[in-house]
Amino acid sequence: MVVFRKWAQSIFFLFSGGFIIFLTAAAWADGDSEVESFMHHYLNTFDTGHIWEITPLYSDPFYMLAPSGGIKSFEGARDIKKSIKDWKFYMKKAGVATSRYIQLNVKALSEDTDLASAEVERADEHGKVRANTGATYTLIRVDGQWKIYLIHLHSRETVFNFQ
Repeated sequence: MVVFRKWAQSIFFLFSGGFIIFLTAAAWADGDSEVESFMHHYLNTFDTGHIWEITPLYSDPFYMLAPSGGIKSFEGARDIKKSIKDWKFYMKKAGVATSRYIQLNVKALSEDTDLASAEVERADEHGKVRANTGATYTLIRVDGQWKIYLIHLHSRETVFNFQ
């Protein structure tokens, strides 16, 4: 009877540990799809939304890292709104009407921090590609909501593949 009890306890602890690992992996997987949904919502909102819909998707402060290594900080709602207006103005001036990700890759760094990396293709209203660039986003969860903390623009050939 004692041998059976020890054997049953061992099996219980073995399966409990495996079950906990399974639940943790499932939670992280759900987090990836949650971040992917956020990123697609962000890109669609940036293309079609109004400034008051776009601004809350960014962290305050928010940072942009240029391919040259220069970094710019945007602090406060007024500064973030102005930067978005400027980006949208220059994109419209260049004939850009829509954007899409080519192979969006997401990697959880922790429960509240993720990376998303993709080639971003920008096209005019007829579908003609106007620009392609690589972008890697650092996302943080603030009060239960994902926010963009940093956008690192880079060559489309250097997009991260987290597979």
